[in-house]
Amino acid sequence: MPTSKPVRRRFSLSDLLVSKKIDRRDPEQYRAMVKEHYNGPAGWFTLITGVMTGHELLARRVINPKAFDVRGCKAILDVGCGNGRYLRLLQKQADPDALVVGCDFSAGMLRRARLRLRSQRTHLMTADLNRLPYADASFDAVVCGWVLEHLPDPLVGLSELARVTKPGGRLLLLTTEHSLLGAMCSWFYHNRMSKRSELRAVATQAGLEWYRERWWTRLHKLLHAGGIVVELRRAQR
Repeated sequence: MPTSKPVRRRFSLSDLLVSKKIDRRDPEQYRAMVKEHYNGPAGWFTLITGVMTGHELLARRVINPKAFDVRGCKAILDVGCGNGRYLRLLQKQADPDALVVGCDFSAGMLRRARLRLRSQRTHLMTADLNRLPYADASFDAVVCGWVLEHLPDPLVGLSELARVTKPGGRLLLLTTEHSLLGAMCSWFYHNRMSKRSELRAVATQAGLEWYRERWWTRLHKLLHAGGIVVELRRAQR
């Protein structure tokens, strides 16, 4: 009786570059490694890579009244706020009476955010995306940039993001895409990569609607570069 031949997956340069540490280490060991990594020189390097990749300047193309609009939102959260790249835009564009909160797992990144923001308006605190210290449906708008790829199970993180977002609220998610450039980021920051179709399925499972994909520029869209940038909506109940 004939049997089917096993399908051989084509090897790519991405497979060679992608970091294996998230799979090889115990979850708690990996968490400790990530915290130490971002507390140290790698955390400072995000300021340089942001300029090199253009994300520092391009961030305002995504967070603005014609794209991810936070006007009218009374409570805004940036999860994994890092050095404050997106927080500075959120606090600038938010209504004067809006609550703006930033959290990060790394105390070192929070220190960099404080230095950069130079403002007492935004509340900064240490928090873990796996266990956010906020009540259900606390925020009208949530931003989560380049954090989900550090979780062993993205469903846990997306479920937490959905939980703290109000029904009908908006979530801007940015994460590393399964590509050669994504693999280069994985090699340096020891994170996973995501395929759009798979991430969309997980988002749906978490109760989030895949509302609108965004691109930094037309060139990024043409080249399919810049990572996954998508606006999600929490399902109405």
